[in-house]
Amino acid sequence: MRITAISAQTISPPVLGAERANPAQGSSFGGAVKNAISKVNEAQQTADSLATKLAAGDAVEIHQTMIAMQKASTALQFTIQVRNKVIEAYQEIMRMQV
Repeated sequence: MRITAISAQTISPPVLGAERANPAQGSSFGGAVKNAISKVNEAQQTADSLATKLAAGDAVEIHQTMIAMQKASTALQFTIQVRNKVIEAYQEIMRMQV
């Protein structure tokens, strides 16, 4: 079994690096959000694929599967919290009297 070092890039949430991944698409807020959600979706699909392979008995390392599942979970939780903060900010703006 080969052990690889954990680098800072592997533990950073995929949502945070989304606007740097594709500068042309991330030039607007909507593009950045769309890109970030696609990164979260990719993490979810990767985790699901690895879990399915592990359950089927294919040659997949259990630690890789668990790490991918945790990354997907953390990215989804982060995305939900960002969404909640955006909704709170919108509601606060709507409560302001003009």
